Amino acid sequence: MNAIDTLEVAKEMKAAGFTDGQAEAHARAVGRLRDQGLADLASKADLKTEVREAELRLESKLAETKAELLKWTMGAIGVQTLVIVGAVVALARALGGN
Repeated sequence: MNAIDTLEVAKEMKAAGFTDGQAEAHARAVGRLRDQGLADLASKADLKTEVREAELRLESKLAETKAELLKWTMGAIGVQTLVIVGAVVALARALGGN
């Protein structure tokens, strides 16, 4: 990250025709803006924490989805089994009635 040399900014402002007071006030404002911008930056630790929290939420959602899929799959297998058993019983009755 590039640092801002507020003294150099003030010198440049004076060289461009600003008064000493104007140049110094401008340089202070630039310094404050830089400091505010740096305060808003996330640190590497902040990002790691946020990534880990996102991973945990994703793992939880995946576990819920897995359980839901398993429930629906077992239900579908159960229904198919009943249909097949019913068809075999109906076929046995139909063939046994001849």
